[in-house]
Amino acid sequence: MGRPPQSGAPAFRFTPKEVSEMEACLQEVNNTIPSREVLLTLAEKFSASPERAGKIVVQPKQVWNWFQNRRYAQRAKSIKTPGKLSVSPMPRDDTVPVRNIPQPVTVPAGRSSSDGNTHMEFEAKSARDGAWYDVATFISHRMFETGDPEVRVRFAGFGAEEDEWVNVRRNVRQRSLPCEASECVAVLPGDLILCFQEGKEQALYFDAHVLDAQRRRHDVRGCRCRFLVRYDHDQSEVYKL
Repeated sequence: MGRPPQSGAPAFRFTPKEVSEMEACLQEVNNTIPSREVLLTLAEKFSASPERAGKIVVQPKQVWNWFQNRRYAQRAKSIKTPGKLSVSPMPRDDTVPVRNIPQPVTVPAGRSSSDGNTHMEFEAKSARDGAWYDVATFISHRMFETGDPEVRVRFAGFGAEEDEWVNVRRNVRQRSLPCEASECVAVLPGDLILCFQEGKEQALYFDAHVLDAQRRRHDVRGCRCRFLVRYDHDQSEVYKL
């Protein structure tokens, strides 16, 4: 899956024409991530375009990342007013109740997160880059003598070669939900959040902790508060609006 590159190359951006084509594709598949074959076809087509031929090779992971982020944004918009921070479903360390943070869940091993009998969706943390991805299917499960259960996960938008064994207790949880603008008061220093981190070629979701919250008056655009967060995987700090 790859980590965000650390080189000094300029940030990758899709052209308006490419974005329009991917948006049309997203509508055709009802706001789900297209098949791996479609992602490969789009990447090859974009790489062969006059603007990129011989200059930039578009990677399938970059195409997948666009669909992942756009799908998340559209679903958040349809459910509630999206905030800039996504609060993870992991519980706070203290006893103060916080909205938008569901209780931990037990993952049904060998069961798809898109099972027709449930609307519950899951995300899992990849050991390859430490980022969180949507779960397409739980393929199988196993139990160690230590009592730690693991499930073999098929990540949404990826093929079987990217399947991973994931610890259920530590690295599987109910899919994170966006925080409403009106709920920013519930985001406090010390909170664990799922936070977007943009790299040079792709942007991924990582766990982070809130270090400071600067409250500001909201306007027609929504929440204008600033949050200083520290990413758990690389300890980098950044302000998020």
